[in-house]
Amino acid sequence: MNWFDGLPWFLKEYVHRSGWTGFREIQEKAFGVLFKEDCHLLISSGTSSGKTEAAMFPVISSIYSNPPRSIGALYVGPLKALIDDQFQRLGPMLRDSYIEVTGWHGDVGAGDKNKLMETPTGILQITPESLQNMVASRSDDMDRLFGDLRFVIIDEVHAFMGSDRGLQLLCCLERLETLAGCEPRRIGLSATIADTASAEEWLSANTGRKTLTVSDGNVSERDLRILYYGFPDDEDKAGRTSAANSYYRRLYDEVRGKSCIVFANSRLIAEKTARSLSKIAASRGDSTEVRVHHGSISKELRKAAEDGLREGSGRSITVATVTLELGIDVGSLDSVVQIDTPYTCSGLVQRMGRSGRRGGPQSMRLFCREDKALWWSDLDGVSMDLVKAAAMATLVLEDGWTETEKVAALPFGLLFHQTLEYLRFGAGARFSMLVSDVLSLFPFRRITKEEYAELVKNMIAEGILMRMEDGTLLMTDKGERISSDRDFCSVFTVRREVEVRCADGPVGSIQEVPEVDDLIQLAGRVWRVMSVDPKAPSAEVEETDGSANTLWKSGVPGTDDRVMRRMREVLSCDRDFPFMDDSAVRRLNESRIAARACGMLDVCVPTEWGMKIYPWLGTRGFDTMARALRLVCNRITVYPPYRIDAYTDMDWDGLIGALSSFSDEDFAEDLMHAGKPRNGKYDGHVPDRLLAKSFAADCLDLAYLDKLDVR
Repeated sequence: MNWFDGLPWFLKEYVHRSGWTGFREIQEKAFGVLFKEDCHLLISSGTSSGKTEAAMFPVISSIYSNPPRSIGALYVGPLKALIDDQFQRLGPMLRDSYIEVTGWHGDVGAGDKNKLMETPTGILQITPESLQNMVASRSDDMDRLFGDLRFVIIDEVHAFMGSDRGLQLLCCLERLETLAGCEPRRIGLSATIADTASAEEWLSANTGRKTLTVSDGNVSERDLRILYYGFPDDEDKAGRTSAANSYYRRLYDEVRGKSCIVFANSRLIAEKTARSLSKIAASRGDSTEVRVHHGSISKELRKAAEDGLREGSGRSITVATVTLELGIDVGSLDSVVQIDTPYTCSGLVQRMGRSGRRGGPQSMRLFCREDKALWWSDLDGVSMDLVKAAAMATLVLEDGWTETEKVAALPFGLLFHQTLEYLRFGAGARFSMLVSDVLSLFPFRRITKEEYAELVKNMIAEGILMRMEDGTLLMTDKGERISSDRDFCSVFTVRREVEVRCADGPVGSIQEVPEVDDLIQLAGRVWRVMSVDPKAPSAEVEETDGSANTLWKSGVPGTDDRVMRRMREVLSCDRDFPFMDDSAVRRLNESRIAARACGMLDVCVPTEWGMKIYPWLGTRGFDTMARALRLVCNRITVYPPYRIDAYTDMDWDGLIGALSSFSDEDFAEDLMHAGKPRNGKYDGHVPDRLLAKSFAADCLDLAYLDKLDVR
């Protein structure tokens, strides 16, 4: 069908200005659903395949041809930077149209927000937290603001599905639709959704509409190369220096003169890499500028890094973390470099997909570093990161597989939050009203009325709620303090960071208040702290020479069962992988010999003090087994998610028999306390019995014994 003829004139002009000769496959399919059907839509397609236009052209056409009496479309993004990027991308599409676009997050000025509140119209681009605050604080204005809302676009939907933040978004959208009396269609965008059925259920959540999925069915040609570098332990200082020099020179040669992102798995590695590449550039007299892009870099410096990539001149190198993994438009990249194996196959696909834009082949060089100073790098003679890289590469390249995001079944902490959210701007509510208006929300569909009553009773016992004589529940002063906290709208813990500023402006932030004369590594440079204001908190700095390591605390995604099984297969076989360089091939074969010699492939290896256990389970199963072992062994030592040393007098059969007693939900509370505690933001307000049920459903793998494959 000729969709072009039905577009508004200004979108036709945009198509002509962009030099398009036609619509892409994913756009044709999306138009067929959005223009002709009345359902939700999941657009699953690679990075830069045209998903934004596939969603926005029908949305803009609807708003233009039949102007809504309120905000017509809502765009929800996981990052402020992504919202800003989409704001800029919509500008050329809407040029010469009357359709307004408003960005809304903490960095957007009050003037733009007030203008939208006075005259709600067009497209609103917003974070989940800002939307939550808007819905809660302006409930009486919902009809005026969103009464004719047509569409909700959720970008990077996979980033929301497996988190409380995503469930909070679903709660917020459901409340908005109820208060405003609207029934918008939802459009989800993602490049890495493997299990479309679960994503469709998530998007449809309590709306009464089905979700259809469209994908282009094509994957760009992928050029993945795994490069191995080994580093001796700390005692061999000369050897480490030589290995580091060789590694960084090779890395610099790989990226010099290219439009390229160097991805790192942590901010610390990104900073160290940028600093080393800057030194090499200076030593060679290159004018290449090395920039850093992560969540603790100032927005000004992040924008400079993005602009440098868009220029595509090859005169700048950008080292980034997950902040450039998502869909910020950085132009056409020649290739992507990855330092160490990504945590997930989804991350591998997302990062590789940043190259090969506009339909060209995707290219990634994955540098596997085996550092003998780190226990997990070389475990029993096996290069675990290299084996994991091979496993993930085959899963992605050969099986087309990525992880399925697990949606929390019993999010009691979120239910606590949503109860306060419901009550904080109202005049109280009876429990029956909470059941009908809060418990009925999609994320709580598996929580019973009795369990909710237990949670509410605990909130009363804690002095967060009070029950009046007529049964009305009100927030106490303590509840008011919790709900009025500046970060209440965030269901994840927000660390307050220390702002770092130099004479030219903000540099970024760190997580600990420094001392005067401390050295800080930030934005690829080293700074000396000149003064500190602990109340702000902030630090004034000057650039200096020297070296420093600045640490940031952040979570690490778990490893899937399937990745661990594939790692075992990689070690068990004698297959060569064409995507490995010669050093990687040699080290993999050495690892295979070592794995067979130490018994790693057999799961259980008896020792004089007990046994070494290699479960080959994903993070959840491994953690469940470790917690159970703590209850039946004298002590254990864990090397997650690879090995558990169990100090015990029992043999393997006896140990399995003992563990079977703790592979049942009845012992979830024992398992919950037999290891690192859960630290969800509001878990401290959930009774232990309910927390244990949630822990069993969402954190444990009680079928782990059935998955053990002892040879």
